[in-house]
Amino acid sequence: MTIDVQLESTPSAPARARGALDAIDGRISPERMRDVRLLVSELVTNAVRHADGEAVRLIVSLRAGRLRIEVHDPGKGFDLKPPPDDPLRASGWGLVLVEELADRWGIDHNPQTRVWFEMD
Repeated sequence: MTIDVQLESTPSAPARARGALDAIDGRISPERMRDVRLLVSELVTNAVRHADGEAVRLIVSLRAGRLRIEVHDPGKGFDLKPPPDDPLRASGWGLVLVEELADRWGIDHNPQTRVWFEMD
C-alpha cells in the first residue's frame, strides 16, 4: 500500500498529513500509529517551514511488515544539529523524536530535501 500526497505549505499541512494516515489505521498497532502520527506532524511542520511557500510531499509505504514515511520539500537542506541544551525548550525536538521512535531514518538532498523514517 502506498499513499502519495501533495500538501500546500500552510499551517494546516500537518493535520492534513495526519489525516492521510487514516488509510493505514488498523494495519499497525495503536501505539505505533500514535508514534507515526507524531513523527509525521514533526516532519511536515519542518518541511513547511523550509519550503518557502512551495508544496511538500508525503509518501507512506506499508509493505511486508515495514512502514516507510518520506517527507519531501524543495528547501536546500540542513545540517543536523545536536538536541537543544534546554530540556524545557518548546522547539527543536522533531528529529530527536525521530531518532528515538523510528527504527531507521535519514536525510537525503538530491536535489530536494527528503527526510524519511522506517518502522518495523
